[in-house]
Amino acid sequence: MSLAMMGLCAFTACSSDDDKKGSETVTIQDSEYDAIINQYVDAVVLPTYADLKTKNSALYDAVVAFGNNPSNAGFSKICEAWLTAREPWESSEAFLFGPVADYGLDPNMDSWPLDQEAIVNTLMSQQWNEMEWTGDYDEDDDAIAAAQNIRGFHTLEFLAFRDGKARTLNDAASDDDPAHTVYNETNANAWAQYMRNTAQLLVDDVTLLVSAWNNGYAAAFKSHNGGDFTSGLSCIEQIIDGCVDIAGEVGEAKIGEPYDLYVSGKTTEALYAVESWYSWHSRDDYTNNILSIRNAYFGSRDGSINANSLSKLVAKYNPELDVRVKASINAAANAIQAIPQPFRNNINSVEAADAMDACAELADVLENELKPFLVNATK
Repeated sequence: MSLAMMGLCAFTACSSDDDKKGSETVTIQDSEYDAIINQYVDAVVLPTYADLKTKNSALYDAVVAFGNNPSNAGFSKICEAWLTAREPWESSEAFLFGPVADYGLDPNMDSWPLDQEAIVNTLMSQQWNEMEWTGDYDEDDDAIAAAQNIRGFHTLEFLAFRDGKARTLNDAASDDDPAHTVYNETNANAWAQYMRNTAQLLVDDVTLLVSAWNNGYAAAFKSHNGGDFTSGLSCIEQIIDGCVDIAGEVGEAKIGEPYDLYVSGKTTEALYAVESWYSWHSRDDYTNNILSIRNAYFGSRDGSINANSLSKLVAKYNPELDVRVKASINAAANAIQAIPQPFRNNINSVEAADAMDACAELADVLENELKPFLVNATK
């Protein structure tokens, strides 16, 4: 049977009787989503955040070790630990809802573009209290935004990396990097303290995130009997919305904003708009964002398709759509990886434009095909 016919039979009651053309539509019971939601929480969300907590603790340890005994090898170990810790964070961006949004943990940990000038000023003033904020999170609070701009992964990235490599104890100043923006004997103690404070805040944020999911939010999401989630479908819609958001962000913002700036002649602004350009890790960050969509759809973190996954459910009722979703995920990831490395040197490349198109296609399939199919089929 052709794939087209398989899809047709998923939507209608196929009959060999030419006088009776079946028109029975798919009906998905809300209860069918429960196993998918449980799998998503238990096998994707919670393990990703647990992994993030473990790897951020290792990053903190590397930073502390460097402060106790500064060395080139110590800088390299911080960079290795930073790259390792980035993977679970970027692989979580398809589910930036719940505690991560309620407590402002995304901008706490991952604000971009980086405010390099403010970071350098903090380094020179050593007013570490400016990195912290208290009270209820308000994304429009200027004081909170100012604190978030001088902490997180990218602040530590700036302090540990230079031109895609680990900094050294003998960083040399240049026209592009004057003395106050490179590690040297004069600022060595402050530099180490800044890295330590930043790494500690990352650990604190992840600890709060893991605790919030483990102590109430996971159970509330799985039970979906009140609050923001009152049905299995409402949870499934949130899962898909998270995937749509990050697909759009990667294509339109993470790749698209630097691209648009570059082609408009604002080449310097374009460079600073590239996320993770100090480490030259942009391309892998964006790919991991797409893999977070794959994980949410597959119900796993290793690329396998779990029996209790959205993919299996869609394949049961509409195999053609499942094929399109999977193909769009793969196409977006592959297009990003096809951008010549590093992205900061290939902002306006044909491959970057292709990656934007692939991300837009993925967002479109998720939002305008997958979500409506499930909404219309759910009873």
